[in-house]
Amino acid sequence: MVNERRLSQVLTRRFSRVAWTALAGYAAVVVLLFAATGEMALRRSLEHSGDFIQSLLGAYRDSTTEPGSVMPSALADQLVGMGGQVVITRTTMNAGGMPQVFYLSPDMPARRLEGLPEDSPERARAALVSAITERARWRYRVLHRTLGEFDIYVVASRESYLLPLGVLVVAAALLLPLAAFAAARGARQAVADALRPLERVTGETRAIGPLELGTRLTSPTGQAEVTELAESINRMLERVDRAHRALQSFTADASHELRTPLTLLRAQVQWASQEGRSDAETRDALGDMERELDRTTKLVEELLLIARGENRQLALAHAPFDLAAVVEEVREITEAMATGKSLVVHAEPSARIDVMGDADRTRHILLNLASNAVRYTSSGSVVFAIIPHGREVGVSVQDTGPGIAPEHLNRIFDRFFRIDQSRSRELGGTGLGLAIARLLAELQGGRIDVDSTVGRGSTFTLWLPGVGEIK
Repeated sequence: MVNERRLSQVLTRRFSRVAWTALAGYAAVVVLLFAATGEMALRRSLEHSGDFIQSLLGAYRDSTTEPGSVMPSALADQLVGMGGQVVITRTTMNAGGMPQVFYLSPDMPARRLEGLPEDSPERARAALVSAITERARWRYRVLHRTLGEFDIYVVASRESYLLPLGVLVVAAALLLPLAAFAAARGARQAVADALRPLERVTGETRAIGPLELGTRLTSPTGQAEVTELAESINRMLERVDRAHRALQSFTADASHELRTPLTLLRAQVQWASQEGRSDAETRDALGDMERELDRTTKLVEELLLIARGENRQLALAHAPFDLAAVVEEVREITEAMATGKSLVVHAEPSARIDVMGDADRTRHILLNLASNAVRYTSSGSVVFAIIPHGREVGVSVQDTGPGIAPEHLNRIFDRFFRIDQSRSRELGGTGLGLAIARLLAELQGGRIDVDSTVGRGSTFTLWLPGVGEIK
């Protein structure tokens, strides 16, 4: 686990490495740009000299005296030694058709170059350029222009910018560590300033335990990113707090719901075990215990169903099925449940309509809704209706019961919530039916809506994804 100190060290090293790389790259770019600029300036100077000599080329003529001779290497040494000077050569053909190259100078007679290839003027020029370039090496730059039978050679020294370039390189080498050190100190300070709000958020988060889930982190923190992190943690704490309170409430309610049948069972056992009980009384007590055990078993099964559903361990199908057929099955079962009551169970006629989901779980949901309607409606009607709507299909279960007060509508899907605790237990309810119905609906990608008016009844509507768009 990386703590704040370790994180500060890692970030500082990385920033320092980036600073070193950036500064070294910047220094290299500056040196290269300076060298390129100097080379371009030297080239322009050579071009300017070449243009000027070309315009004055008419002033150079062959001497009337007998030409001497000079080797190309000697001419190259002389040219380089002149330092930024110019020499001109002229190539002519002798009577035998062989090329002769003369070195011309305004202050001395023409001198013929020796040791050059005599088969073509081009090879002679190439040999002369090679000799001059070899003498010049990297310290000088040579410009060569060919103007018919004349060749112009201009040489210039790179020392004019090599010295400033060397000074620049030395300055960069000396100043780079200082600049990198300053950048590292700045990075360390910037990291420390950036991590200070994060350290505060970390400290406040660590101080929150199971008993302090209602505590929230200080926000804003002074930094947008850390403030967003703190707000995200606060939202997470809110969800954890709600879940924790729901778990506590669920544990208390479950304990209460389980304690009641266990207490009744214990009382029945103690009563039946007393001396003097007749066989009929003992059988009645055993019957009461069996019914209580059945109710407790149902409660435990429903609790396990909720736990598996919330942990996404409940296997549900996700395939098209005929919703109208499922509604018809539920209607028939509801008619059986309503036997002995002044209730009319009716389903609005509907053609086959397919939805996506689990047919068995959907039947479970509708039976929960229908059993509640029958349980709390003494007379009147229970009506089923299929409602196509866009990409969803709804199934409404409408009753003419007592209705639900507005203050209870938001809680009827909570586990173990009963509007009338005593009456609900007498009717056999566990307080988990609507919670299970909503959970199964959500696991299928659907939902349950409720509309109720006190004294006029309630309408619960299950919405499920349709197969394609329903019109």
